[in-house]
Amino acid sequence: MKNLLRQVTLTRANRKADRTASLTFVTQIEETKEGMSDIDSNISQNGILYFKPSGELTTKEIEEISKTEIEVEGKTKSQRLRNVLYRLWEQTENSITFNEFYSQRMEQLIEQIKDRLV
Repeated sequence: MKNLLRQVTLTRANRKADRTASLTFVTQIEETKEGMSDIDSNISQNGILYFKPSGELTTKEIEEISKTEIEVEGKTKSQRLRNVLYRLWEQTENSITFNEFYSQRMEQLIEQIKDRLV
């Protein structure tokens, strides 16, 4: 699988019954055999779509997109941590709000990691 970076036109968007959307894009130039092979290798793959409605991507945008780590399936690590802390709060705390609990626990984690720094 290869990353795809193409200049495209968004030609159609359809709402689905499960509240997702189907998007159709058309490339601005004809695809070569190699380009079509890259596209074919990504069929049925999950990925990230960054659409900029006008102009071309700048070098800086391309660099930022390439180095961005995005959780495609499921939740980000920070979302997972917050959810786990919420479950812990439900099971152990009744005296403080979740926001207070979350703040305290995050500070504890931060301090534990800071203590390990040289």
